[in-house]
Amino acid sequence: MPPPRKLDAFSSLGAFFGAEIRRLRERNDWTLEELAHKLGWALSTVASVETARRNPPERFPERADTVFALPDMLTRLAELVRSAPRWFEHYVELESQASKISIWANSLIPGLFQIEEYARAAMHAARPMLGEEIIAAGVEKRLQRQSLLARPVPPRVWVVLHEAAVKQPVGSVEISRAQLKYLLEVARLPHVDIQVLPFAAGELAGATGPFTLFEFEHEAPVAFAEGRGVGRLIDHKGELDELTLVYDRLRAVALSPEASIGMIVGAMGQIWIDRD
Repeated sequence: MPPPRKLDAFSSLGAFFGAEIRRLRERNDWTLEELAHKLGWALSTVASVETARRNPPERFPERADTVFALPDMLTRLAELVRSAPRWFEHYVELESQASKISIWANSLIPGLFQIEEYARAAMHAARPMLGEEIIAAGVEKRLQRQSLLARPVPPRVWVVLHEAAVKQPVGSVEISRAQLKYLLEVARLPHVDIQVLPFAAGELAGATGPFTLFEFEHEAPVAFAEGRGVGRLIDHKGELDELTLVYDRLRAVALSPEASIGMIVGAMGQIWIDRD
């Protein structure tokens, strides 16, 4: 269960929602355990919502309105929370809590595997108007996320990379080769599997944009779909089932982890950049 933490109720809509749940619970003199039992949700889920570590999952607000005898107040507030642009904060929180992370990346190496120089070059390319200090802070946060790979009990990480993400040069030939070398190191970790989806897979690769599926020990799975620097939390079962099916199809037609390592090794000698 996430540890208790101080919460600024006005820092975000998610924080306000969590603070309201806590206020209502304390007004009724209920413990977290008692509220979780009344809601029919896992204790860790209720605690995560209270501390704004995650958005309220599907049907949570409606159930809370019933438990607290409110006229759809929390249900309407949850609609605002889910539309708020704090997706990446949620992404990082869920990433740190997940027991399994499944990633589909169709253009760049995922941030969880990026080296410093690659991350900086990718950020400069995506946001050329940002100052160097902001870029440096963003790179530092990205690198800090990678510490979860070295935990005593790390999450299971499965990544399907499009061949374009492997062969697309970023920054320079040297940076791109160093990134692929690090990718090979990560691919050999016992809790990481990397598969490359070849160009030969055809239209399947373009069926959907990049997304990540998160699975947890005691909570329902969720996903994030990304596009143009914006992400959308997906916790509706129908959408999750559809994304899971897409991911299964991507894995089925991708190269095996062993063959993928061979393609990555081969790509290291094929990178070139001509800017003349």
